[in-house]
This record gives sequence, structure tokens and C-alpha cells, in this order.
Amino acid sequence: MGKRNSLDPTLILAIMAIESSFNPFAQSAVGAQGLMQVMTQVHSDKYQGFGGHLAAFDPVANLRVGVKVLQDCIARAGSVEGGLRFYVGAANVEDDGGYTAKVLAEHNRLQQVAAGRNVPILTPGPAPVAPAPARAAAAPAGGEKVAMLSQS
Repeated sequence: MGKRNSLDPTLILAIMAIESSFNPFAQSAVGAQGLMQVMTQVHSDKYQGFGGHLAAFDPVANLRVGVKVLQDCIARAGSVEGGLRFYVGAANVEDDGGYTAKVLAEHNRLQQVAAGRNVPILTPGPAPVAPAPARAAAAPAGGEKVAMLSQS
């Protein structure tokens, strides 16, 4: 898919990793769906050739539409970094919430794996803390953007 569209396949994989953790049924509260977390309502025209908006959960259709959207974003911005800001909807704001850095870090990691280098599976982070009972009860019931790798 990547070579056919002049994009590095590991960049596409990095976006899927960050956006949906490779869950083809991922859905965010704002309407992003599938592996590439495409905003289905915004890009509904791109799904027509795949049978309509429910194709957002078809991994192949979602991948093809997501790659097309990414290509358009990169072309519009003139760079991969700028394109990622457009892709996440942060082109006109100062802070993209670290999205571009997360995708590029994952992209770098995947490139190293593709080159045959040993790469740590998980980056050491702070020890997990059990939530206090009051906080656990107040935790959101869902509807937030599906588990991004940076939140793990």
C-alpha cells in the first residue's frame, strides 16, 4: 500500500499504531474510525467506492482512505511533519498534543525493526499507580479516542 502511494509503509504502520493500536473497530468520540482513525463524516465521499460509511471498519477500505487523506495532508503541508499536523487536525494550532513526535518516534522504531535491528518492545516509564477508589468511580465510561500507544 505504501509504495503504491509513494509513502513509507513504516510511516503508515506508525500512524495505525498511534491512532488505533491496530484495532480495526476503533472509534473516537469525535467520529474518527478504524485503523487509521479517519473522520468518516468528513471523508464520506472517499468511502463511496467501498460501499459507504460502514466501510470505515473494513481494514482495507480504511487503510486506503486513510492513506489517501494522509497523502493529501502531506501534499498540502509540503512535509511529512506538517502533513501529520493536518492529519490530526492541528494544522492551525500551536500544539498538536505531541502527536507528530509520537508518530515520528514510532516510525523511527519501526524503521529500525525493518532494518533488522533489535529494538526494545516497551520504553521504561513510571511505575503504574493504582487509582484511588474515588477516582476510579469518576473515570469516563468511554467515548474517548481509542487507546493511543502513548497512553499505555
